[in-house]
Amino acid sequence: MGYRTILFLIMISVGLFSQASAETYIAGAIGVTLPLPASVQADENINYPNSPGPGQLFRGSSTTIGMKDSVAYGMKLGHYFGSLPWLGVETDVFTTTPHVMAGTIAIDTKSSTVGTFREAQSGVHLRFTTWAFSLMARYPALHWQPYVGIGPAIFWGQASGTGLSCNNTCPGPAVDTSSLTPGWASQAGLRYVTDASVVLFGEWKYMSTTAHFDQVRSFSNIDVHYHAHLFLAGVGYQFD
Repeated sequence: MGYRTILFLIMISVGLFSQASAETYIAGAIGVTLPLPASVQADENINYPNSPGPGQLFRGSSTTIGMKDSVAYGMKLGHYFGSLPWLGVETDVFTTTPHVMAGTIAIDTKSSTVGTFREAQSGVHLRFTTWAFSLMARYPALHWQPYVGIGPAIFWGQASGTGLSCNNTCPGPAVDTSSLTPGWASQAGLRYVTDASVVLFGEWKYMSTTAHFDQVRSFSNIDVHYHAHLFLAGVGYQFD
């Protein structure tokens, strides 16, 4: 996703929030991230030092990695329209750290002679910060308001740690690489608006992207298909 696209999304958000409306709100939330197992595909292979030999063995290979549950936290800004009180827009930023689990992974090399290759994995630290833009719909009751939303998102990913070891025989090198990719985010929740315009809410989010990381041991360039459920609780304030 280019910077022009990001700027365009920012302009849309500012323009929508500036429209005359009955309700604008700001809130913070904290909760837990439950990531699904991530599928990993390799774009190319670096010069592999051990048997079964160097070359392009892992190009196009695939595997699945486990990811740890983690804390999630962030902020949101939303706006519901006076003329259509059930319709709104929202932008939010959330951070989570679904670190890669340590262990041995099985890599499908797509090679008829090698088949599945097993690689030690010492664990990699991952951090994803998501900036989402959602179209919202709600039941516009006075206090209890169920809601849903969906829209595009920008994912900043950071991978760091010791990477993969070479066929269980040597420690992996340091990994420090980042990714910026587009994706999607959806949500459903229930919020309660008090008479003092304080907003209490709980919500579920689902986030999805394909992050691209460079210089990760064995797989020099990899695509990580990241999918996660987030369960959050938060508090905010509504400006009428």
